[in-house]
Amino acid sequence: MKLYNSLVFCLFIGSVVALCGCSAGGKMTAAQKAFNVGEYHRAAAMFKKAYSGEKNKYAKGEISFYLGECYRHTNLPKKAASYYSKAVRYKYEQRIAELYMADAYRNDGKYEKALPAYESYLEKVPGDIQARNGILSCKLAMQEPVPNRYQIEKVKALNSKYNDYSPAYVGTDYDQVYFSSMRTEKKKRKRNRITGQGTSNIYVIRLDAKGKWTDPEPLDETVNTEFDEGAAAMSHDGKEMYFTRCRYDNTKPVEPEIYTMKRSGGRWSEPQLVTLGGDTLMFAHPALSTDGATLYFVSDMPGGVGGKDIWKTQQVGGEWGEPVNMGEDINTPGDEMFPYVRVDGTLYFCSDTHVGYGGLDIFKALKDDEGKWQIINLGLPINSSADDFGIVFKSKQEDGLLSSSRGSAKGVDNIFHFILPKLEYELKGVVVDQKTGAPLADAYLRLIGTDGTNVKLKIRDDGTFGSNLEPESEYVFLVAAKNHFNHKEKISTVGLQENKEFNYEIGLTSVERAIILRNIYFDAGTERLKQESQKELNRVVDILVNNTLVKVELGAHTDDTGDETENLVLSQKRAEQVMQYLIDKGVAAERLSAKGYGEGQPVVVDRSLARKYDFLSEGDVLNENVIKRLKRANQKQARQINRRIEFKLISDN
Repeated sequence: MKLYNSLVFCLFIGSVVALCGCSAGGKMTAAQKAFNVGEYHRAAAMFKKAYSGEKNKYAKGEISFYLGECYRHTNLPKKAASYYSKAVRYKYEQRIAELYMADAYRNDGKYEKALPAYESYLEKVPGDIQARNGILSCKLAMQEPVPNRYQIEKVKALNSKYNDYSPAYVGTDYDQVYFSSMRTEKKKRKRNRITGQGTSNIYVIRLDAKGKWTDPEPLDETVNTEFDEGAAAMSHDGKEMYFTRCRYDNTKPVEPEIYTMKRSGGRWSEPQLVTLGGDTLMFAHPALSTDGATLYFVSDMPGGVGGKDIWKTQQVGGEWGEPVNMGEDINTPGDEMFPYVRVDGTLYFCSDTHVGYGGLDIFKALKDDEGKWQIINLGLPINSSADDFGIVFKSKQEDGLLSSSRGSAKGVDNIFHFILPKLEYELKGVVVDQKTGAPLADAYLRLIGTDGTNVKLKIRDDGTFGSNLEPESEYVFLVAAKNHFNHKEKISTVGLQENKEFNYEIGLTSVERAIILRNIYFDAGTERLKQESQKELNRVVDILVNNTLVKVELGAHTDDTGDETENLVLSQKRAEQVMQYLIDKGVAAERLSAKGYGEGQPVVVDRSLARKYDFLSEGDVLNENVIKRLKRANQKQARQINRRIEFKLISDN
């Protein structure tokens, strides 16, 4: 796993010491000593010097491995991958080098190199979960997944050229942020031998009256000492703080500890050590539940699942009880760190082993109906190929801050703001007369929704209308106008994950005119309806369902081809067939009547038909005399126009 600040580096010192040998002789002694106490920045310079003067291939492999470790711990994956690959090439005995090389390639976004490295390691160490999940992670990233709708950007006011990480909101106004930083504004400030940056301290930044961030200020010496402090976690009311302190000893590794302090009258009390286990155990990265009764933290104490695990403890009589491991659903053989509990109780954490996109990814844990934890990767762009960790939210809003080393060639962590923009849905449209296309300003629209909406909207003078809609809601709207049939539509925003504008042109049909059904087809010479007629007939069903007091006559017309009497009989049968279709769809029979007109009522061309067919003129009656004057191809079209089904109002009670 890649590390990113001295506060976290001390979590790994103990596990790395066991790897150190002496095969390279005296030249390695000073470098190994620095490495063993976690002075990775200083050790890297020493190892590089030892490497340049070394001739023995095995020793060069060993030094390469240590250099890879130094760069892994200082979050420089490109350099780490380079030296791990040398260790592998020189056949260094630590098989883990190949796994770390794969991790470094993945953290650098070089998935095409990481994948075969993971596969090679898995062949040597079958069943290794980190390698297996590394393969799945590479395949996930190589699929070029589509980012979700979160927007993320670096917060200039909170960041420096050094590591800035682990933000925490203070209270419920969200106008103050505590964060950890390794900035070195003071010229004489001592550089950290672990990172080459400054010692990690906790800073506070505030929003002024104009909503602008003030300059960050370090907390006083009650909190910030000569040691590393960071990863502050605040109580819900902002009056209690937990943080990690990592003391330093240049002769031996020192485990990090969790401290707590209370604020009264604007000042913090003296920090008190939180006792969670033995003095030789590591405790870090505190997170507090909203009610303050549960403390989550990171430790490698016995009884865990893997490297660094997430644990929890609950208040018992004013004291913290026996720590409980969060279990194998959350913890892996790798490292899980930086827990955070949202106000709704959702647990967030980062991991280098659960399937993800980079070194550290941010996950959330939700319990299913059977009480089993479901682990969900927050996806792109919350996560990246770099390290992403330390997320916090503003209450239940999809709005907050997180830490990430993305976009930094030097592996520097910055604080980013993220937000999930509210989905916007809008209903827009225009109401017109179906026949003339003229706007109907005297219409109105009734909108009813599952979100509680029940409003009557006036149609504007130009016939237009509009209304905002809510996410995850279903709506029905009815449009009505005097002397016109009503029209109803359904809309749903359920499941929509992008903004959408619902546009409608509502053509209301005048009750004073016959409605001509243009797409009603029958088998030749019979009354049998063709399948393609159903769409048009279903439109009639909708009109009748939305206008329950209307009674209509269904009239069938033929062209003048064939025997007049036969055409009259056929048209009657077709009218009755259409009537039966409507009855089968639920329209009451007493609202319908059927009449066949045969060829006796040819179409009178109106403005709409004249616009559609340039060979027709408004006012023409499409009888045999008019049709015979047309071109042969146009005659066929004119006869098709005469073959029609109409329905017209016969009463309106």
